[in-house]
Amino acid sequence: MAHIFRAHLSSAAGATKELVIKRVLPHLVQNRDFIEMFIDEARISMPLNHGNIIQVYEFGQVGQNYFLAMEYLRGRNQETVLTRLEEKGRRIPIPVALFIASEIAKGLDYAHRFRDPHDRPTGIIHRDVSPQNILVGFHGEVKLTDFGIAKAKSRIRQTGQGIIRGKACYLSPEQAECTELDGRSDLFSLATVLYEMLTGVRVFEGDTEVATLQKVRRSTVQPLSRLRSDVPGQVDAAVQKALSRDRSDRFDTAGAFQVVLSSALFELEPEFTSAAVADWMRKLFSDDITREITERTTKERMLKRLKREDAEMDASKLTTGEILQMGTLSIKSDKYPPVHPSRGKRRILISLLVVLILGTGVGVWAGWAVIEQWLGGEGNGPVGTGDAGLADPEPVGPDAGAVVTDHADTKPAAADKPPKILYGYLNLNAAPWAYVEIDGKRLKKETPLFNVRVRAGKHRLRFFNPELKLKKTMTVTVRPNKTQEIIVKLDEP
Repeated sequence: MAHIFRAHLSSAAGATKELVIKRVLPHLVQNRDFIEMFIDEARISMPLNHGNIIQVYEFGQVGQNYFLAMEYLRGRNQETVLTRLEEKGRRIPIPVALFIASEIAKGLDYAHRFRDPHDRPTGIIHRDVSPQNILVGFHGEVKLTDFGIAKAKSRIRQTGQGIIRGKACYLSPEQAECTELDGRSDLFSLATVLYEMLTGVRVFEGDTEVATLQKVRRSTVQPLSRLRSDVPGQVDAAVQKALSRDRSDRFDTAGAFQVVLSSALFELEPEFTSAAVADWMRKLFSDDITREITERTTKERMLKRLKREDAEMDASKLTTGEILQMGTLSIKSDKYPPVHPSRGKRRILISLLVVLILGTGVGVWAGWAVIEQWLGGEGNGPVGTGDAGLADPEPVGPDAGAVVTDHADTKPAAADKPPKILYGYLNLNAAPWAYVEIDGKRLKKETPLFNVRVRAGKHRLRFFNPELKLKKTMTVTVRPNKTQEIIVKLDEP
């Protein structure tokens, strides 16, 4: 129903804050029912301010585009967590499940009791408590999101009779029967999620949506202990109570449910905190975290490099894929040809040489000495000038500029003319990013590196990422006056 973007809010002091921008898809803009529901989400969510609810900062319209600016939580939704556990053949630790459910119960209790500035109860009911809308952060945060179908007394639209909102597996019997709801409906849904977290079973799932709704209406549930013997009896009893068919048999409030869950957690692990959840999440998604850091770092550094080296390119409009492709695969494209910093100076120096020869009679040897002295100076030296900033390495290999003298018919070089040194260029990139050593000499900056000037011949390259402890070594042959692209993947053998 909407596009989701990660955005940066920058301050005058240089500090940034990450946000999420939720923008309605273009084809839904003309659907007034949907737009009114989207506006309802903003009106209900923006006043809420609680640690277990995703904060909505702004609602607006730009032209035909409607958007919400929301809090960004770096982590995963609970559905993704359960899927990852299933892939690994594991179950969620009971303390982690109890902590997550307890935190969501806190957020629901706040929303159910929320009052407007005139101290009038708003009667908010989330109506879509499901794994997709429960977010667990890599710092141990647990937050409820998406009040898109929430019901409040102040909303300008009421759901039409017979229209069921919410995901079928997590509906309460009242929702399945389209009857009046109160906060206890959300408790039923939360207990359904907790049951799935502890057992890996969607308790009311049927072969079809109709079959699922029938199971929800009956609300017949096996005790947790039959599916997982290590579940404490107190937890089993609390879940059974919250899943009662008759809402009057459930907990009166989300706060009461939260107290029981917190008490059970304390008895199980008295010192359990959000830090334990953070450690568990980071281990479960360690590969994802590494990949995200790599992609984000590569994109940010590529953007900086493109903006610095090509002021005419609007790099901010590029997608991650376009940036990575440009940085690794399209360096020789006609639109963005490689730029050799020394070419302009070379032309000037050649002109200067001509003037010296014609005007003063200075020989070819002197002219070449001037050229080589200029070209080897600060900012234009061999190997990594600008990007590299290190001294000229010794030439390696038969093509590195040495004079061949082992053939009898080879004439010795003229005493008054030094051998001409040839150079080539390297575009260096790595995934993830890396520092680079050429013949044991480290370049000053990390990848991507463009137009690194190196003597023609064979050179030993070493890519290494000290943060991820990855490295790779290779030998390349630099061809005179050619630009070569070297791309390595450090995380592959």
